[in-house]
Amino acid sequence: MYPFRKAMEAPIGSPFSPGAIKLLCLEIALQLGGVISAQTLPPRLRQTLTSHLTASDENLRMLEGGGIVSYAIDTNSPDKMKLVGMVRVWATPEAFVKRYRNIEMFESAPGISASRKFSIAPKESDLNQMALSAAAAAELKDCKPGSCAFKLDDAGVKRIGEKVAWGAPEEAAQASAVIRSLWLQNLKRYQAMGNAGLPVYHDSPEYFSVEQGLNDLLADSGPLKEYAPQLGEYLRKYPHSRNRSIDNFFYWQVGTFGLKPVDRVSHVAIQRTSSPFGDTYVIAAKMLFASHYFRSGLEFRYLIPGQDQRTGGMHYLILVQSSHVDGMDGWQGRLLRPIVLKKSLDAMERYLEAVKEKIEREFNGRRATNQ
Repeated sequence: MYPFRKAMEAPIGSPFSPGAIKLLCLEIALQLGGVISAQTLPPRLRQTLTSHLTASDENLRMLEGGGIVSYAIDTNSPDKMKLVGMVRVWATPEAFVKRYRNIEMFESAPGISASRKFSIAPKESDLNQMALSAAAAAELKDCKPGSCAFKLDDAGVKRIGEKVAWGAPEEAAQASAVIRSLWLQNLKRYQAMGNAGLPVYHDSPEYFSVEQGLNDLLADSGPLKEYAPQLGEYLRKYPHSRNRSIDNFFYWQVGTFGLKPVDRVSHVAIQRTSSPFGDTYVIAAKMLFASHYFRSGLEFRYLIPGQDQRTGGMHYLILVQSSHVDGMDGWQGRLLRPIVLKKSLDAMERYLEAVKEKIEREFNGRRATNQ
């Protein structure tokens, strides 16, 4: 009894303070609940996972038991990948969304070197932290239509050739300034024209329309039709589709993927809808353009309230990532695809584990402090 009495008498802020004890008890309860108590999936969610995301009985049992699930869906297309990840989170969907809206902090993790929201009216200073390394800038030197290390359209390739004094000491800074200018121009064009304003890449012999790529990915987003059909229309028709239940923002990020860092700009749209056990949120992240590897990309995070709310909040996070990627066709692509899929699924599991820990710790820590 003495150690417990000593703990309760400890000063606020110490490892043995009453608030810390409450938090510890909550964490132990959550861990035990995840290990020994399986939670039955809401019937609608179970149906959606099996019919639209090909989840197996084993996947569902693992999710109900508190495990992390990840798998790939066969797309019947060499350049198209679709990954699914699931985990149970002991926090309200609202707590997740609140954290996610602070995207710079939410995405801070190993492998992410920079991340920032654009201003409501995007400006070039929003991209000040985006700077190409000398090696990355040198890759742009030999860019020409149909052969470029960066994902650019013909107009972008032309501007790189005209605006950078190659061989000068400041070539990397000049190349960075041109890329920032191109991205800002492309973002403003998208905000005015929607998907039709996105680039048509000509970094390889075949042209690739980002608009067509995104339309293909949107057409294959079955769960969206179940939980947030208005969000699908919004993503297809933006900026001409208006919906007061959807809020959005834009951000750019530099992250490690493969052998090169990937700079990308994304449009995030969040919709709240009702469900039998509380509000459901769907977060869409539409990749507008990227520097390497990805021709188009679309992510959905479904935050589905669970039937068991005994800790003050519980939901299932369903993450669906779809993309058109480079280098997956031909015999080399057939050899490379299994390796890329395995690494991508491993990365997804690490991401889900980190997000679950981060959201639960913050949510339940605040609850313990307020009790």
